[in-house]
Amino acid sequence: MNATYIISIARKLGCSIFLLPEDIIEVNQKMILTLTASIMYWHLKQPSEDQSFGSSDSDSSSVDTASTSTLDDTASESSADDISNR
Repeated sequence: MNATYIISIARKLGCSIFLLPEDIIEVNQKMILTLTASIMYWHLKQPSEDQSFGSSDSDSSSVDTASTSTLDDTASESSADDISNR
């Protein structure tokens, strides 16, 4: 029942579906992968306003992460120098 449901929803979204409900029930991995890939492709084709806003947020967070890791590396190097000087 759920296998038929996911196929019908994917078809309503406009995805190209190549598997049968039996493929999902029998856990045919390659056919389930085609279903997943088709849904992902549909999602990537959709225009999204969040992507333009999300990219600026993720850029700033990656900069913060990079600066934090640099500080951590510097601190560990200085503590290693202190130990070697003793």
